[in-house]
Amino acid sequence: MRVALFFDGKNHMKNLQRAAEGHWLNHGALADWVVNFVGGTELFAAYYYTGIPLPTDETNHRRALTDLLEELDKRPGFFVKRFNRRITSRECPHCGELITYTEEKMVDTSLVADMILLAVQDAYDVAVVFSGDLDLAPGLDAVHSLGKKAWIATFGDTSLSRTLARAAWGHIDLLDQIEAFSYGDLLQLPTRVEPRVPEEVDSQVLRELRRAEIHFGSRGGFVGARFFLHRWKGREIPDHPELRRQSVERLVESQLVELYTMDGQAAVRTSEQGQAEAGEVAAE
Repeated sequence: MRVALFFDGKNHMKNLQRAAEGHWLNHGALADWVVNFVGGTELFAAYYYTGIPLPTDETNHRRALTDLLEELDKRPGFFVKRFNRRITSRECPHCGELITYTEEKMVDTSLVADMILLAVQDAYDVAVVFSGDLDLAPGLDAVHSLGKKAWIATFGDTSLSRTLARAAWGHIDLLDQIEAFSYGDLLQLPTRVEPRVPEEVDSQVLRELRRAEIHFGSRGGFVGARFFLHRWKGREIPDHPELRRQSVERLVESQLVELYTMDGQAAVRTSEQGQAEAGEVAAE
């Protein structure tokens, strides 16, 4: 049985941050788990709909979203659909002040249109929509009328529309099994490799982390843990993320490195003691 996944990106990630702040999702593992949960045998495709960051967005938020979308682009079977956002404003009915905010256009309608079109083409048997937004309810009704099943998936039910829940074939509470598809430990990776990285590498990893801090700090940013493990182009440190993770874990145990969260994303930094040991290094 073929399963198609449809992510309302903004709703999905806000729901995650509200219900389980600090968790960083492994969307590949999430897709596998959901397909199995609904009784599917294969993933047809996963579509992620989201507004693109604006230059005026807060730096850390913009960088976190960009990293997420780039990661999803590389996953087999995942397709990111980006939409422009626009800045708009309205007058507060209570104080009369002008409130400026951004809004996404065409995300919900595009998600529903694709879901129905693919159902008409008999591309899938089961659809799973990652959102609690009321506006999606008519789309679920249409999918059911075409002989397909449409589930919804949210983190808990605090942001779930009752009308949407009634329209769905069933509701998946992702909070119940979040450890199965998230990096609960800020540095946990889905797989491990051997051999273990030698402790002699730790000093260079510490220096590279300090370089990354200076590099991103000069731009008002921070070092994402997953970015440092997977993508930072370091000097004389292991390329494989698992080997980097081993070294960072030892540095954390030695209190030379600290873990924290920033905008719902796992982040890593050198402690004062770590900075002293790393010395002053120049970032490229």
